[in-house]
Amino acid sequence: MARADVSLLATLACAAACAAPGYSPFPLDLEHRLPADAFDRCRDVLLRRFVTLTRTDRQGFLIQTAWAPSQDPPGERRASVFLDPAVSDSLAVVVELRRLRVPLIGMPSWTEPRGDAAAERALAEVLRAALAEPADVDVTP
Repeated sequence: MARADVSLLATLACAAACAAPGYSPFPLDLEHRLPADAFDRCRDVLLRRFVTLTRTDRQGFLIQTAWAPSQDPPGERRASVFLDPAVSDSLAVVVELRRLRVPLIGMPSWTEPRGDAAAERALAEVLRAALAEPADVDVTP
């Protein structure tokens, strides 16, 4: 197995493991095949919403954002978009949420990341719109 393949599998396993037990990624089912520039379109959406990317693997189709502040609910979120291993020519979305825990005694720390289903649905809708094929335009006179 190539090094990139191992790295991709490790990242996907981490994305699944970081979510709550029994949690599965949100499927981004499209009514058409992924467009040729799907990676670029998804990357652009994630950059607009999360500003910073920490991982981009065009060949393995994996995009992950840095943790970004979240006000609703308070905390930080990060998102991952990758090829859905269960459905061919489809993508999956994971949005994780963590919150700052401030104990009475001791140092503040982050909670374990949990899947954020509402944020995943919202991101999936934006990605679906970005991946929509342009309408066929009849240019005949």
